[in-house]
Amino acid sequence: ILAAMKVLTIPEHCTRTHGANCTRCQLACPAKAISFDEAGAPVIDRDACTKCGVCMGVCDAFSSSSATALRLYDHLRKVAMRGEIVYLTCEENVFPGFEPAKNVTVLPCLACVPPELWTLLLAQNVPVCVACDLKYCEDCPRAAQIGELLFTKAIEIAEAQTGENVHFDREIPEYVSPVEAVVDDEFDRRAAFDSVKDDAFDIISGRRRLKQSDTLKEAYRKKERERMREALNLSEGEYLSDALEKGRATRVMPPRRRMLLEAYAAKPDIAENVEVAVSATDHDACVECLDCVARCASGARIATKEGHLEYDARYCVGCGACEAVCPRNAIALVEATFADLLPEGPGKPAIEPNLADYE
Repeated sequence: ILAAMKVLTIPEHCTRTHGANCTRCQLACPAKAISFDEAGAPVIDRDACTKCGVCMGVCDAFSSSSATALRLYDHLRKVAMRGEIVYLTCEENVFPGFEPAKNVTVLPCLACVPPELWTLLLAQNVPVCVACDLKYCEDCPRAAQIGELLFTKAIEIAEAQTGENVHFDREIPEYVSPVEAVVDDEFDRRAAFDSVKDDAFDIISGRRRLKQSDTLKEAYRKKERERMREALNLSEGEYLSDALEKGRATRVMPPRRRMLLEAYAAKPDIAENVEVAVSATDHDACVECLDCVARCASGARIATKEGHLEYDARYCVGCGACEAVCPRNAIALVEATFADLLPEGPGKPAIEPNLADYE
């Protein structure tokens, strides 16, 4: 799904362009191919870039020309809905002439999968298996040793949050055509014969069309996703306010946070295990100058039509841009859990952290 990809930047998701001092992508890049322009936006050195996708695994400001993280999730969900184990591997583990099975997704590097995506898959009970030999990570031409470090840490985080496990296998399932599968099955010909009989009955009765309909499976998948998003009760889009210099602000849910919230909607029990950095406000010191609103990258801080500060911690990515710009030092970043922020359920308003409670 990420074959022949080109790494792209998405400046609107970059917190540096809003005043944050974040360099995670630059530190994670194994090829040292990322720098920043005068506005703070990331710039990729195309000659140095190995297209490993590690930057995609650490920041929403990077994507692939062939697939976003959300599209990758949709693809993996489709595999799971076929009743198959979801296998993930990297290009370094696939040798010339070897054709992986259809339930195997080959990535440039497993580190391009963010922790939030692993968490979402495990929260939805998707059977996930990493098929690779880690010895190939040591001299990988794409991501060298940092790829193994990052993807294993991402899986560790997801497992701790959900209480579920990602399975590992050193062998990648190979594609076998249906005809070959029957011919090679020397010890279970009766089962193969019964399967053929069942298929014949399904064709006559019309059940086969229902069982194998990709359209039907896609409809179920979309309905499931829509129910999940409705449960989150998010309010994205433009907010108008006379108090703002440009008269409006935009609230956009960052993809990684969306996946984490969808994981919470699927499995609310993870709330106490999901730790996030968010901003908290000392309302006794705050004068509602709204400087923080102007700097907020995701729209977690919004000005109401009346000019009052409104804050939704679900959108906050803990970038610290609001803290840096506040003239009254009324904002600070704090560590919280989903249990602190969303105590009433996925569809309920988030509780605003009070800075006094964390001092």
